[in-house]
Amino acid sequence: MQKYKTYVRILFLALLGIVSAALLYLYIFSKVYPFPVLHRISLDAKIKFIKDHIDIDKVDTIIVGSSIGLNDVQGAILEKSCKKCQSVLNLSGFELRPPQVEQILEITTVFPNLKRIIYSAQFSDFSAYARLEDYDPDMVKRYLTNSLWFSDYISIILHSDIISCIKRQWNWKTKYMSNNQFTYLGFDRTGSVPLHIYGQDIIKHRWEQPHSAKQDKKNYFVLEKMVKKAKKDNIHFYFIMEPYRASLVQKFKHVHPAMLSFDHSIKKIVVGNGGIFLNLHNKLDFNDDYFADRSHLNDKGSAITAKEIGRFIDETNKD
Repeated sequence: MQKYKTYVRILFLALLGIVSAALLYLYIFSKVYPFPVLHRISLDAKIKFIKDHIDIDKVDTIIVGSSIGLNDVQGAILEKSCKKCQSVLNLSGFELRPPQVEQILEITTVFPNLKRIIYSAQFSDFSAYARLEDYDPDMVKRYLTNSLWFSDYISIILHSDIISCIKRQWNWKTKYMSNNQFTYLGFDRTGSVPLHIYGQDIIKHRWEQPHSAKQDKKNYFVLEKMVKKAKKDNIHFYFIMEPYRASLVQKFKHVHPAMLSFDHSIKKIVVGNGGIFLNLHNKLDFNDDYFADRSHLNDKGSAITAKEIGRFIDETNKD
């Protein structure tokens, strides 16, 4: 019996040591790397960035979208080039579809001085319908305002995958801090991610093959809801249709009709519900010097789009 008690005691202490070590690792990890709050690396990194670096009381302009929003608009340059945009935050994340953008916009109530939303996108963003799983916007808002409940901490810890955390840490420098890769998460001071992808860093198939013309029409209904809500909340809603490689538009028969249809559909929804639409593909007529692939701009291209959007906002927003 004594040996059994000793064995149980040793086992308990061993388990306690393992749990304590795991909790200590997660605590240290969370101070340096994005904790798996939403279990999407770009969003986890973004909310940590906001919590650590952004004054939520000052934000007046938010950029949303997929990587087309994350990479194609430099918020820091937008601030400099636009008189109206005094404090810009880029809330975009990898591969976000319109319903997921709508979900992310639920946290914007933590920004009391928000005046405008800029949705940066291309027709490929509307090709599929998807929502964020296990998404709790109220918990995210508590995280951003440093007001997490004890139950929130428990929930985050219980849903944390230590193996995933270790992988994030292991890959952080090579995968997420290299500005010549599409996985780059080196935010500027507004949360945008300029890509320095040129020459040999260009991925051939992403450069030469266009997206499918496929569209999921449910995404258009979601966009309409977003525009209507912004108008109801007295927030200006801008939809920016970003540039696409002109040679692909010319070479592949399905791309030009897809671009025209997307332009027409988006403009009708946005303008018809009180929003503002800008087609930068037509306005800028970019050549290949400004692209990192078929639809993502390099840092030279995204600097120009930011300036153009800034001028456009100053011209159209008189309040």
